[in-house]
Amino acid sequence: MKKTVFTILFSLMLVSLSIGQNARNIEKEAIPTAMFEVTYGALFPAFDTKTDYGFTNTVGGSVIFKSESNWLLTANGNFVFGNQIKGSRIDNLGESITTVYGEVIGGGGLPSSLAFFQRGMHFQAKIGKLFAFKPNPNSGFFVQAGIGYLRNRIRIDYQIESQNPPYPLLDDYQYGYDRMRGGWALHGETGYLVMSNSRILNFSVSLEATYARTRNLRDYDFRVFYDENGNPQIMGYNDKTKRFNDFYYGIRLSWMIPTYQRQPEEYYYY
Repeated sequence: MKKTVFTILFSLMLVSLSIGQNARNIEKEAIPTAMFEVTYGALFPAFDTKTDYGFTNTVGGSVIFKSESNWLLTANGNFVFGNQIKGSRIDNLGESITTVYGEVIGGGGLPSSLAFFQRGMHFQAKIGKLFAFKPNPNSGFFVQAGIGYLRNRIRIDYQIESQNPPYPLLDDYQYGYDRMRGGWALHGETGYLVMSNSRILNFSVSLEATYARTRNLRDYDFRVFYDENGNPQIMGYNDKTKRFNDFYYGIRLSWMIPTYQRQPEEYYYY
């Protein structure tokens, strides 16, 4: 998947270099151009995602090619992050390595300093259409749809102390608790794109939704819980055939750098 995305990005950059040689009048005509984009998304989870995570942020970059007929082709990559992890420490780490208060006792006999974060990535390729409006034929309402790959996990951050290391979570052990899952994703987006006449202010605001059919990417879940009789209930091997319905929706803000050359100002001499 990563190789495919990089191939698309490289191809679009080559297109941008070739079409950027011709000066065009953006105020009067729809022009083909490639754009480099920086994006931020404020997203909310739904379905199975909502059981693990709260408010989610994404930041990323894109390469967009806009054709002369205002078709949009986009290759995009996003870093997914947040600090709202659902459940208590006992829920996320189990009862075998935590106290009744949810603390993990380090090697020095003291509670370890732990923090939980959401981490992930989202790569996608999109196609869309721009419907020209204002302030010029290259600006207006747009719709896009695409396919990609989405992955989420819980990152357990800890302060390593030489006198009190959290041995149950050091190095690769934390992977048994991060509940990483991923899968192919479908994406839809609609909003408004502005390519200013001055070439300085180029941005878009959009509403988006992403649905992914994901599965467990870790072989084993280390968490252990105890029933009312004190018998251990081990999560154990993950079922790789089980599927999750991950869903995000929210708003995205983007700032773009176009590559077209402006037509020089006309001067009249008498």
